[in-house]
Amino acid sequence: MKNVTAAIEFGTSKIMCVIGREKSIGRFEVLGVGEAKYEGVKNGRWLKPSNVEEAVAKALELAERKAKKRIKEIFVGVPGVFTKVVCQSGHAKVQGSHVKESDIESLVKDAEKGYDDSLYSVINSTPVYFVLEDGHHYIDVIDAAASELHGVVSLVFAKNEFIDDAKTLLKSLGVRVTAFVPEVLAESLFLVPAQERDCSAVLLNVGYYDTNVTVVYGDAIVYNKTIQAGGMHIANDLSIVINMDVDTAEQIKKRYSFGLENTGTKLYDYAKHGSGRLEKFSHALVSEVIDARVEHLCMLICSAFEQSPLSIARRTRIYLSGGGIAMMKGSKEMLQRFLKRQVRISTIEAPQLTTPNYYTVLALLDYVFEEKFHKESGGLALLERLSKKMFD
Repeated sequence: MKNVTAAIEFGTSKIMCVIGREKSIGRFEVLGVGEAKYEGVKNGRWLKPSNVEEAVAKALELAERKAKKRIKEIFVGVPGVFTKVVCQSGHAKVQGSHVKESDIESLVKDAEKGYDDSLYSVINSTPVYFVLEDGHHYIDVIDAAASELHGVVSLVFAKNEFIDDAKTLLKSLGVRVTAFVPEVLAESLFLVPAQERDCSAVLLNVGYYDTNVTVVYGDAIVYNKTIQAGGMHIANDLSIVINMDVDTAEQIKKRYSFGLENTGTKLYDYAKHGSGRLEKFSHALVSEVIDARVEHLCMLICSAFEQSPLSIARRTRIYLSGGGIAMMKGSKEMLQRFLKRQVRISTIEAPQLTTPNYYTVLALLDYVFEEKFHKESGGLALLERLSKKMFD
């Protein structure tokens, strides 16, 4: 019987649960997905803690009903705002004349010992590169002749407060947490092609309340910065400047086209009021407000680029995700103009889950099945090792 696995995403405005099954051809298939809106996460805090459990229960129930499967264990995605990325040096004596997987694991453990923070727990450790006796950097050193091994390891930490909250509320619903997975890593590996990661690339996830700027190199993330600005701030600006309610502003935002209708021929944007009445607003003013907010967001993103330990060159490609602006027409071209770098939006083949607001939860499922495949192939059982360490 093929493995069935569940994963959950705590988004900034919604909670999503997905149940998937391994496929003999292709990585997995989605059996069921459940989505529940809630007040969300802002500045690393639950805006309304009392409603989180209700939203989780709803998302689980919807996914179970569609998949016709009962969830007893689940992988939990850790949002970028609750994570911290640290690159740490490690060292190991090679047991034998050639490097084996066990030697790499020893190096990783040595790197983990070199950094400690009482507020965080490590949830992922991935080698960035290795250094052999010749002083050169290598990405793959298995079977290389060596007596000792040096390298840099990407350590991804999750805030203990989030870990405790997630375990407690899922336990109250009769669900055990199998392991915690950093969303920014899972999504980077899911959306950015391996050949692009080998040269370094950027994952830009613009959510509702915040934006994550993640730099990925090889199979590791070397930097992540959470910016407290997202799609909500566009709607909020429209609401304040043009004097409309936030729901109406969201309608205007979702239908807006960057640069495509700003030739002077379009005079009004329309939205349906709560009473059902259709209202019109000056397109010139709407355009001015939205473009100004996105330009400001791009300034914050460029500032984050400058803080990255790995230089983000003009040729570095950016992969856009999240439900904040990625689904707005012309957003890719708008970001390219302000960021002065090539921006791409990946195409995902998953029925009814092809838009960027579903990429994160699909990435979590993909990451879990990839780790299981790696374990069955004789590799390091990373999720198993970390989950045992966390739950002992």
